[in-house]
Amino acid sequence: MKPSLRPVTLPPSLRRRFGSLLLLAAALTLVALVGTQLGQRHNPNPRPVAYLGSDGVPAVVLEPNQVDQYVTTGQINGHPVDFLVDTGSADVAMPYLLAQRLGLRLRSGGYSKTGNGNVATWHATLERVDVGGLAVTNVKATVLPNMQGEEALLGMSYLKHMEVVLRDGTLSLRPLGGD
Repeated sequence: MKPSLRPVTLPPSLRRRFGSLLLLAAALTLVALVGTQLGQRHNPNPRPVAYLGSDGVPAVVLEPNQVDQYVTTGQINGHPVDFLVDTGSADVAMPYLLAQRLGLRLRSGGYSKTGNGNVATWHATLERVDVGGLAVTNVKATVLPNMQGEEALLGMSYLKHMEVVLRDGTLSLRPLGGD
């Protein structure tokens, strides 16, 4: 003989507690998911240092983050900045708010083609960009008004002065011979 199932009616105070627990569990799950997504873009290279190779040339070796991007901390004109290495960016590119924080003098730049379409931009010349001791002077920068966050793109106006090598999951930067 099968047991019969009957609905159980919970007292109102217990229903409220159960509802509150479900809401709390949902909120904690959401916080955990958002935290996981934010952590994927973390910076695994907060203090890069150039080491001399066996050939006497300094090199900075960067580790990828969880989504295989190379993020590192460097400096623009002596101020700390987080960079995302981006060989597809012609210049060092940054949000307008970061350019303001750095005190950059901006010049009208015209328009740039981005993933979000054509956007008005400003240009600046960065006196010095330094990653782990590998410094380049007079670096072209593009300032994008709708770029979000505080992170700059470490583009080709800096990288063209470096030998960029991707090997065994790490990205190495070494100054080119003529620089």
